[in-house]
Amino acid sequence: MSVLEDRPAPVTLPDEFVLLLHRADGGHRAGQADLLTSVAELGELALRDRVEVAARTKLTVLDPRATGIDWADELLGRLVRKAGPKNKPVELTGLLPRRIGRFREHRELLTAQGLLRHQRRKLLGFIPDDLYFPVEPVREALVAEVREVARRRRPVDGRCAVLCALAHSAGIGPALGCDAEELAMLESVWRGDGLGEAARRPLAAVSSVTAVTVSAAATGAAGY
Repeated sequence: MSVLEDRPAPVTLPDEFVLLLHRADGGHRAGQADLLTSVAELGELALRDRVEVAARTKLTVLDPRATGIDWADELLGRLVRKAGPKNKPVELTGLLPRRIGRFREHRELLTAQGLLRHQRRKLLGFIPDDLYFPVEPVREALVAEVREVARRRRPVDGRCAVLCALAHSAGIGPALGCDAEELAMLESVWRGDGLGEAARRPLAAVSSVTAVTVSAAATGAAGY
């Protein structure tokens, strides 16, 4: 269960991932923040049984019904249109690199919910360099969730599996305080080692992230 589920506004998996990416000094980590946030969005849809992976980098729409979350319904609509009337599997390598601005959108959602504090500033008096400070007790609860999995102290459900896989893919484990053994466990979760079917199904939506990231870096695609 998500550590943020008791909040009135819906805080989804990509929101949690974006919160993990932020540092106490107002900056954030991960060079592929947009791409990995897009992967997290697919993970959320998979957790809601809206999509599942059909092949290594392809997914199938299982349920086109609206979720009631704006960004999720926009993404689901795109997937439905790309799948067409025959509901063909959608290739992720063509979809994810073109979803520009996903990190920024979820950062704005977190700011509106009071989980990030926005501070405007300008370098040299004219270069925008805004800072976003996480609410530390909330972020630390997420860090603790990831590390409890990494220390084998917490059962791994679907959401935990996806969140840990994203942390591994983003390379933020050391920044979260994970030692070598914990990092190895995060990688093991990313591979799906020893996980039950309920955890592996949503995890499959993010397990191809490395291949997708390489493709995105190679193509440098923009706009969608």
